[in-house]
Amino acid sequence: MIYVGTSGYSFSDWIGEVYPEGISRSNMLRYYASVWRFNAVELNFTYYALPTYRTIVSMLRRTPSDFVFSVKLPASVTHQAWKSNTFPEEDVKKTLQALTPMFEEGRLKMLLAQFPYAFKDTPSNRQYLQLLREKIDAPVAIEFRHASWNNESVYGFLKTLGFTLVIVDEPDLRDLFPYVPKVTSAVAYFRLHGRNKDWFNAPEGERYNYKYSDEEMSIFARDIFNLSHQVVDTFVFFNNCYRGNAVRDAMKLRQMIERALLGS
Repeated sequence: MIYVGTSGYSFSDWIGEVYPEGISRSNMLRYYASVWRFNAVELNFTYYALPTYRTIVSMLRRTPSDFVFSVKLPASVTHQAWKSNTFPEEDVKKTLQALTPMFEEGRLKMLLAQFPYAFKDTPSNRQYLQLLREKIDAPVAIEFRHASWNNESVYGFLKTLGFTLVIVDEPDLRDLFPYVPKVTSAVAYFRLHGRNKDWFNAPEGERYNYKYSDEEMSIFARDIFNLSHQVVDTFVFFNNCYRGNAVRDAMKLRQMIERALLGS
């Protein structure tokens, strides 16, 4: 199964660009699933604030039964705890408890652990990944930002732990992790951030100001199509969210993949 969607869905600068004027935030997810016909979404608000059980149930009720979710782990897990090689037990416990309805309905497909640029391939950081595996008994995708993790021993390490490598696309700058279409589990997981050359200096919202060309998208479509034959599920999330670019690019990529599937 190939799932295509965006990293988040509730953005004010999408209104009037891809969402209709006047849409309420409470109607965005329903619109995302029913009008745009995306079959998955990556929830990023969970990085900043722990989700509530009520919020998760509401999301399930506003989407079709075959619509699935990937949920980003909180900042305490990926950006703080590894510095002291501890683990935020309570944050993880609360997050997993809130996500119980998604687990029960089989609609939570992945937890996303996006580590920062400062998280480099060191023995202590590998130990932290082992700790993460011990503490979370659920599918986890690991996203690296630093290029030191781009080596075969790391990919073997992820396979041993049962982690999914996040295949990232981002600017070719200062040791950012490169685009490596490789799988380490039964899942292929793409996160496409755009290639804004001002990545390190742009304000947070504008870091993802980028629209992919047809040529760039055709490469993604080819790799997604090829890897989908090696795995059970393939996820593709566009994170170039500035002014709705992620939506437009996700729709275009979906068309390319559908054409490839029809021709196979």
